[in-house]
Amino acid sequence: MISSPPKLREELEVIRGMDDIPLIFDPVTGNYHRITRASEVVLTYLDGTRTRDDLVDFFASHGRSGSEAFTRQLDSFLASLEKSGLLEGSQPPEKPGGNRVRTSMLMPRIVLTKSLPTVLEPVARLLRAAPARLLVSVAVLAALVGFATGFHTLFTATPSLQQLAGPAFLVATGVMLFLVLLHETAHALVAQMLRAPIRGLGVALLFYFMPVAYVDRTDAYRVRARSGRVVLALAGILSDGVFCGLTGVVATHSTGFVQRTATFVLGMQLLMLIVNLNPLMPSDGYTALEAASGRTNARGRAFALLRGILERQPLPPHLENLTTRARAAYVVYGLFSVGYVCFLAFSMIRAVPVSIHLALSAVGR
Repeated sequence: MISSPPKLREELEVIRGMDDIPLIFDPVTGNYHRITRASEVVLTYLDGTRTRDDLVDFFASHGRSGSEAFTRQLDSFLASLEKSGLLEGSQPPEKPGGNRVRTSMLMPRIVLTKSLPTVLEPVARLLRAAPARLLVSVAVLAALVGFATGFHTLFTATPSLQQLAGPAFLVATGVMLFLVLLHETAHALVAQMLRAPIRGLGVALLFYFMPVAYVDRTDAYRVRARSGRVVLALAGILSDGVFCGLTGVVATHSTGFVQRTATFVLGMQLLMLIVNLNPLMPSDGYTALEAASGRTNARGRAFALLRGILERQPLPPHLENLTTRARAAYVVYGLFSVGYVCFLAFSMIRAVPVSIHLALSAVGR
């Protein structure tokens, strides 16, 4: 139990984020802490002049609550603030420092630059002047036309797979890495337009060996409207559609090496679209579904339930109180997600010899 009068650290910022949810932003760590609206009211009284007992008496005298349940909730809330280092006198959070390498499960990340907001702001300022619905409508239409053009070309008017070998594979791989970078830049541009600037652009190693570009969209928590978060999540896919269409045009109006390279790129773009839309991974499609539904951390809940079942450990309150149907849905989703990750890892391992063969063929020519 906290003995001294609790007080929030001075530099913390209390904001209303997505779906008008209260958030505590810690500028030292860059973390957002989600709280309830009732907790937001309590925060206004954490000024260092009231002890925990004073707070209980104060809310009881104002008819807010005086029950034992409220007291337990208050103690739990204050303990969570202290554990997170958000109260004066609590263990201060460690600063990230200069380490540019961040790790997460199956995907270590290397930050390349943090200057994207400065670079993209002039473009974002111009786009903010246009009607938002018009911009989205044009982007969606362009993406649909682009995907239709590109994939129609891939399946009807390009060389057969037997013809696709040699240097075209290496060049197409390089082009695709550049297109992935543009995909991430599209996310960054929309975030900048919504005044939730990207923290950094970098490279992640999926399963510790497959390089992919990424942008840090942590500050998307500040985007309050679901529509804005959906567009932010799908911005990369919309840009992919435009470049898919352009690649299809190149493949249709070229021959030889250029056509073979464009065909390789189209095949990679199709694979990228499938991966990005698949909600069984933390993909753009998954993020868009979260934004549209207003539900967050579905994967975290699913994996926590699976871990609790396997380890026979008691579940945290927010999972213990789920309905039987909701719990079953999360468990099924978690099982499918685990199965998909295993399938994807197996497929990528099986694809390594083929990639090596194509690369050696390219070098040998």
